[in-house]
Amino acid sequence: MFRTTFTNNVADPIPQDVYPDTVTKLLHNHEFLITMSPIVTRHEERDRDEETGKISYEVYEKLDLLPFGLWKYEIRFTCAFQNRPDGVVSYIQAPMGFNSRAEYTIRTARHDDGEAILNAYENVGFGGTTGGTAMVLDEVIESTCSVLFKPFVEMTMVPVRRKMHAQIIAKAREMDRGVES
Repeated sequence: MFRTTFTNNVADPIPQDVYPDTVTKLLHNHEFLITMSPIVTRHEERDRDEETGKISYEVYEKLDLLPFGLWKYEIRFTCAFQNRPDGVVSYIQAPMGFNSRAEYTIRTARHDDGEAILNAYENVGFGGTTGGTAMVLDEVIESTCSVLFKPFVEMTMVPVRRKMHAQIIAKAREMDRGVES
């Protein structure tokens, strides 16, 4: 089957009341990242590469193939993480030949981040915890899949990642306030 590779970029502002180091700490918490998805039923550590620091997991998700839970199907895929000082790199090998490599990075905002992010900083005063520097949770996702599967992946990728970023930032805010859920 014909395959294609494409890249999506998702960048979201880190509010002034959230420390970027806390966001990085959460990105290094692989269990948190895996279990953010409500369809994950379980996960198991599979392998640790001491040389590269890459940790692999088997992840199981239960999907509803028919409405009202009439037909559920469990899929298993491999997910790996490699921590970096400014974030994490995740690797996914999933059924139907879907593979992705996502680089999550905490970085300063740039003029090419887009008007929405820059306006958020100007209007709400983002970046206060870093001495006024506007910070961003940036994710660059390179995906490979069947050309037939690509429209579905692209249609769901960015909205899902934005929700994940919101969850990461909300959890970091709780941690910074000393509130753990």
